[in-house]
Amino acid sequence: MRTKTTVLGLLSVLVINCSKSKEPNERSMFYWEDNYLMVELISRENLDFVNREVKRIQDFGEEHFDGSGFTGITEIGKIPVPTVNLKLDKNEVVEVLESAGLTKYSKLIYYGGGEPTEMQNPKSIVFGDLNSGIFLEPKGEILEFIWFDSYNWKDINKTNITIGLHVLGKKYGLILVDWNSNQVVDLKNKPSIDEYLKSV
Repeated sequence: MRTKTTVLGLLSVLVINCSKSKEPNERSMFYWEDNYLMVELISRENLDFVNREVKRIQDFGEEHFDGSGFTGITEIGKIPVPTVNLKLDKNEVVEVLESAGLTKYSKLIYYGGGEPTEMQNPKSIVFGDLNSGIFLEPKGEILEFIWFDSYNWKDINKTNITIGLHVLGKKYGLILVDWNSNQVVDLKNKPSIDEYLKSV
């Protein structure tokens, strides 16, 4: 069962450059618990559900905004066609991202409150650069979730993230859903990806 809650557009921003104080060839990505699955890559078969859910969340947000903040939260509904049902082979997707010019982060730095710490044996495999990454979360040899996060939006155009998202969209029929900003991006359409990344 997939359970998540969102604070309806109230996105906390924490900017930490994980590469500081590390060796130049040591690549680490930040893994912030609050951002888990908040920007998801899912099957376009879910598009009707996503559009309805985005509208419901927007309406809920308007209803529960008191002028200075939100007075309630709502769960994101269960996705009809979860990523795990697509039976995407973990190794194949890794190869797809590598062929798109993305490289794997060697370390994940976890933050869930308290001091950030390096994750030991992390479940996620993360590809990207400059503190932006596409997270692959396997269940055995297939992927259970694919999601995205960035802590360096201003330099994201210097990475191959757009290419990686576009390749995944074309090959596997995926869309990007940003539950923080209620945006839906057609990953088959590269200009839409560029526009989204500039808007966040």
